Amino acid sequence: MPVSRRTLLASLVAGPLVACLPGAVALARAPDRTVEVRGLGGVAVDSFNVRVLSVDLPTRTVQVERRGRQWRITLPEEFGSLNALRRRDRLQINRVESALVTVAPARRGARPDVTFSATRNDGLFGNLPARWVVRNVTVTARFVSFDAARGTVSYEGPEGPRTVRVADPAVVSALQQLKRGDMVKLSFTEATEFVLTPRS
Repeated sequence: MPVSRRTLLASLVAGPLVACLPGAVALARAPDRTVEVRGLGGVAVDSFNVRVLSVDLPTRTVQVERRGRQWRITLPEEFGSLNALRRRDRLQINRVESALVTVAPARRGARPDVTFSATRNDGLFGNLPARWVVRNVTVTARFVSFDAARGTVSYEGPEGPRTVRVADPAVVSALQQLKRGDMVKLSFTEATEFVLTPRS
C-alpha cells in the first residue's frame, strides 16, 4: 500500500516509534561509531547527506547530489517504500567499507561510475545494526595515488575524491604499476544504511 506524503511527514515526527513498524521508511539517527571489519579491525562509520534529484520506482534507483556531484544509488528493500520519496528530499548514508579486493584497468573511454550487487554478510562485518545491507561495489574511477605507509589508495570517482584501505599483497602490487590519472575499476564490499532525514 503506497505511503502518503502526510504519513511520511508524520513518521519523521514519530521517530523511534515508527522505526519499529514493519515496512516503515528508515529515519535518520546517529549510527554506531565503528564497525568491526575482518582484516581491518574497527572502522569508523562514514556518514553524510545527499539530496534526491529523481526516483525510478521500478528499479529503486535514485539520482542524488552532493556538493555539485551527481551519481546513482540503488535503495535496498530494507529502506522501505519509495512511493513518498520526492525530489529535494534528503537521505543520510551511513557506510563502512572493506579493504580493496581487486583493481583492474577500465576500458578505454570509461567515465566515473559505480555499480552494486547484493551479497550476504559472511562475517566480513561484525556488530551491524538493523537495516544495514551488505553489497559488492565496483567503482570506475581515476587513480590518484597509493600510500604504502598508510595502506590506502586515493581515487576520484562519481562522488569525488575518496580513499579505500588496501591489505592484499597482490592488490598492492597491482596498484604500484598504476600512474596518476589512469582509469581503473576498484572492487570492494560495503555495509550501508540509507535513512530519510527531515527537510531543513
